[in-house]
Formats: sequence, C-alpha cells, structure tokens
Amino acid sequence: MYKIDDLAELLDMHTRTIRRYIHEGKLNAMKVGGEWRVSEEELNRFMGKKVQQLHEESLQHVDEYLGKGTSEIDGIYQVCSIIDCYVDGAKAALISQELIQLLNADDPERGKAKFQYFYLQEEKKSRFIVWGKPGFMGKLLLTIETLSKL
Repeated sequence: MYKIDDLAELLDMHTRTIRRYIHEGKLNAMKVGGEWRVSEEELNRFMGKKVQQLHEESLQHVDEYLGKGTSEIDGIYQVCSIIDCYVDGAKAALISQELIQLLNADDPERGKAKFQYFYLQEEKKSRFIVWGKPGFMGKLLLTIETLSKL
C-alpha cells in the first residue's frame, strides 16, 4: 500500500494532484489510520503499468551505473546499493519515509544522493535503490537495519 507522499515521489507529482485524483474518483484509495493508501493493483490500473516501466528504468539505471558509474553523484567514491526488504507494506512505507527524511535533511554528507523505492506486491517485498557517497549510504543502510528490528 502506498501513502500519498510515496506516490507523489514515485510518480513525480505533487501530493495535491494525487489527492485531487482520489477525490475525483480517478484513483481509488482507502483511508488507513486517517491517511489515504493506494494498492499496487490500483496504481497499476491507474498508471497503465507505468509502475513496472519505472521499475525497469530504475534497474536500467543500475546497469548503467555498473557499466560506467554516474557523474550525477559527486565525490571520488560512489556507491549504488539495492536493498530488498521482505516486510509488509506498512513497514516498507515507514522505512521509505525515514529514508526520504534523511535525503531531505540538511546533511553535508548527502551530496547528490538519489533514492528510489518500489513495493513489489507479487513478490511481497520492498526494493530500495540508493546512490551516493559511501558515508551517507552507510547512514541509509543503518537506518534500514534499525527499522527492520522494530
């Protein structure tokens, strides 16, 4: 299940746009704990398999990174990591929110770090793909480890 903020990040849309689609009936969602949630199936219906295409593009970015690195990340050393978490959607959303907060925080170690998140419903796993400087990537990985123990 995706939260509004997760969808906005994933689809590169404003949260108000997502909410408007819900209120207009273009996107079906349910309230869980006072927050709107959208299922993977509904998102696929709404986007016409756009989510799968975005996932495939992310994997292509990883392949490109492995082939030649990326100049979008600054610093001498660059790290790309794919983290698969076999947790439920709620735990995955919590991890995603924490990573987004770290990426939005004013941290000089962050540099030009990038992050992508997918919940793969069929496989019942979350996939996080992160790029950046080693020190900052360590913070992200430690955050995932800490949250996985909750």
